Amino acid sequence: MSTKQQIEMILQELFSNPKSKMIPEVFASDYIAHTSKKDYVGLKIVSQWIQNLNRFLSDLKIVRLEFIHETKDLVIWKRTIRGKIKPSKNKNLPTGKLIKWEEMIISKFKGNQIVEEWITSEFLGALLPKGKT
Repeated sequence: MSTKQQIEMILQELFSNPKSKMIPEVFASDYIAHTSKKDYVGLKIVSQWIQNLNRFLSDLKIVRLEFIHETKDLVIWKRTIRGKIKPSKNKNLPTGKLIKWEEMIISKFKGNQIVEEWITSEFLGALLPKGKT
């Protein structure tokens, strides 16, 4: 299975089964996720990410997946995700509003596992009302 196919497979698995047991098969035990705010180490961040999305959003779906560059051990790609805001205690978030955002990821592979990723996301910006920055 190519690195691109592995990414497609784990995304399909996570979005259809947020409590997937396949995470250790695809991600290395010492996996590192670099974000603009913090670096996360370990597999727990992968399951937390998809479970948090499902906690706040319904009808989650990847509407676009674009592979920009691929080498033997590195894949640069973008995903566009869509979901509806669920009811919450935060009255500033409009329940039922459909939001869509992009994330750009660089995935580094060692063998058949993802060992490290650099991730940028427009998620928080998608929650803001249009025209407010």
